[in-house]
Amino acid sequence: MTSGALAGSAGVFVSFPFDTLKTLKQTREGTAGQGSMRIRDLIASVYSESGIKGFYGGVKGMVVGQAVIKAAAFSANDYFLNLIRASSHATGGATDLILAAMLSGLLTSFLVTPVERVKIILQSSKGEGTELQVLRNILRTPNGLSNLMFQGLLPTIFREVPSYGIYFVTFRVLMDGGLGAALGGGGGGGGAAALVCGALSGVACWVPVYPVDVVKTQMQATEGEGEGVWGTLRGIVEEDGVKGLWDGLGPKVIRAAINHAVTFWVYEKLTGV
Repeated sequence: MTSGALAGSAGVFVSFPFDTLKTLKQTREGTAGQGSMRIRDLIASVYSESGIKGFYGGVKGMVVGQAVIKAAAFSANDYFLNLIRASSHATGGATDLILAAMLSGLLTSFLVTPVERVKIILQSSKGEGTELQVLRNILRTPNGLSNLMFQGLLPTIFREVPSYGIYFVTFRVLMDGGLGAALGGGGGGGGAAALVCGALSGVACWVPVYPVDVVKTQMQATEGEGEGVWGTLRGIVEEDGVKGLWDGLGPKVIRAAINHAVTFWVYEKLTGV
């Protein structure tokens, strides 16, 4: 569990500026027309308004939150996989890996929702305020605790369950296959194999669910209670068409590759698996 916590925190910290850019693209906060701005123009805009801290709004809470989330995710994945393999329904193949990973995703969704709620609001404000201020403001709204814990939960589940199914399985298949062997994987200790396979797993798990993440981000970007899933989805499509569901994909792919390369590299280094 400690290995998962440290790995998750490290991955989040090094990739956080790209996550901020992704969130700003998705929410179109700040500069007019920001949702359609080129990435380099968005970077210049954030830096001119807030400096370096503008790229790290919400990073403290997210580092701590991801430590808990990744510790739970890795532990839950191992637990469910052992449970499935010990049952009479085990297949001994990829199905066991996928089911364990998806159950892990379902469990962690309830941790991810409040942590990302606070992070997204801070990122949208380009680093203005603190995690405690945002948390206090949310809790002061009508149905404050429910607002924090459940605003965006449904799309989070729709994102996390398939994403984790892809995430853990892709990493294990790549590490145990030709790519992992070519990069010196399979013998434990991390190294190039964990970095490359982690990066590819991160990208693979994010691209298919990215439109769901856009809806989730817009639902969670205000301190009050926003529209539901279908109202938010309809608003995005009416304003920008289907392409609006892919706003910010570029920085997200870069963030996913860096984040999960570091996450798996640290985890494998610490556990030696």
